[in-house]
Amino acid sequence: MDMETLFTKFEERYLTKNLKDCNNQFIRDGIINPVFYAAQSTKVLFIAKEHNYRSQHDYKNNHADYREWASKVVYLRFAHRLSEWAHGILNNFQADVDQLTYDQKHTALKSMAFINVKKVSGGATSDADLIGEYIVESRDLLHQQIGMIKPDLIVCCFRYDGYVTQLFDIPLEKPVSNAYSVGRWEGIGIINFWHPSARKRKTLLYAQLKEAVEQIRNLADNIE
Repeated sequence: MDMETLFTKFEERYLTKNLKDCNNQFIRDGIINPVFYAAQSTKVLFIAKEHNYRSQHDYKNNHADYREWASKVVYLRFAHRLSEWAHGILNNFQADVDQLTYDQKHTALKSMAFINVKKVSGGATSDADLIGEYIVESRDLLHQQIGMIKPDLIVCCFRYDGYVTQLFDIPLEKPVSNAYSVGRWEGIGIINFWHPSARKRKTLLYAQLKEAVEQIRNLADNIE
């Protein structure tokens, strides 16, 4: 099955289940740039909840597809944070986040994969129960998409661990700081972290994600 066929199945599932928002704008996602992604020693996938519909955005002519958007520009806090986090993971957090250039961030953004669990748009504030319903009703399709992306590491931007349980049904470990959760699913490291638009200092989030990645790698070493 190719990705477009899978997107059609998502749309059909939403309509068949008559889920709230099912007729909203459908936003495609996945590997941002296949060439850049394939070149990485660590294949990282970020998973978020839903797209925040922006009325001023031209979804018709500027295609509703994260892969196209991220290939063109690093836009808004959300994309800047994702690019910083991706750069850290892909480069072992060697650079100071405050010193990253736009080109470095854009290259990192194009070198990762990104998906939403709810592929039809919502608003600025998510409905927690609705997000959970979308995960439960389309979990098999989400698993298929993740399988097609083939990540080595998944960073969930949920903050709330309940979504991770609904999606992966795995036990999670938390540090004393309660800043993140870690686990493993199908041999893939799972980190549940803050949303990229969280109103927290980027240096703090960068340091916390570095700690989470180190913990997930230690967890993998212990299993091996």
